Amino acid sequence: MQWQGEGLLLDARRYGETSALINVFAVSLGRRVGLVRGAFSKKNKSVIQPGNQLFLTWNSRIEESLGTFKVELIKSRYHTISEERLGLELFNLICVLCSTFLPERLDFDDLYHQTIMCIEGKHSIEEKLRRYVEWELQLLTSLGFGLDLAKCVVSGSKKDLKFVSPKSGCAVSSKSSIGWEKKLLVLPDFLGDRKSAKVLSITDLENGFKLTEYFIKKNLNPVKGFHKDQFFRLRNRVLSLNKL
Repeated sequence: MQWQGEGLLLDARRYGETSALINVFAVSLGRRVGLVRGAFSKKNKSVIQPGNQLFLTWNSRIEESLGTFKVELIKSRYHTISEERLGLELFNLICVLCSTFLPERLDFDDLYHQTIMCIEGKHSIEEKLRRYVEWELQLLTSLGFGLDLAKCVVSGSKKDLKFVSPKSGCAVSSKSSIGWEKKLLVLPDFLGDRKSAKVLSITDLENGFKLTEYFIKKNLNPVKGFHKDQFFRLRNRVLSLNKL
């Protein structure tokens, strides 16, 4: 069996003296784990870095086995990501969430492209945090738990959307939420009324983080060994890494 394609390197762990087990997020092929022989040779050492875009060739006698990878560098991104602490922290969060919640060998192309968009290029602190929240929303959508933030679940109105129902994951307008505000999650302007969200405030971003955290905890089942509370403490710390 063999397949070839493009993929993003999420993680590499030493396996024996010279090999590595790599965890990649591949176009049309989803998350895959395989063995790279000679991973720490002079030729491959700079290639096997998280964040790098790779051309992957996977070989195995049968589809269900671990298999081996041959890798070629398409784009080096690790050093750009690691230049700034916030960018590195956010990328690490993405890698953990992909490894924790994405089942292997299933197509998640929308999430793949959203991942590249999230980590690609230089952006302001506010923009990086906004893109990360939107990435988590795409993660939920890709796994079948997307939120409906386009219209009010009560009135059907597309205007003045201010809250999200924790039960249904649907938006609620300001008028329809009267008397229920304390039981609802705040919908940040950059996800609701995008036209009015010209300036991203720390409060808006905090509400975005709280929103996606709630639904990730509610809907997604992690792999064994995932320390949920520790992860979300580290995740929410990124908001305080820089003063906006």
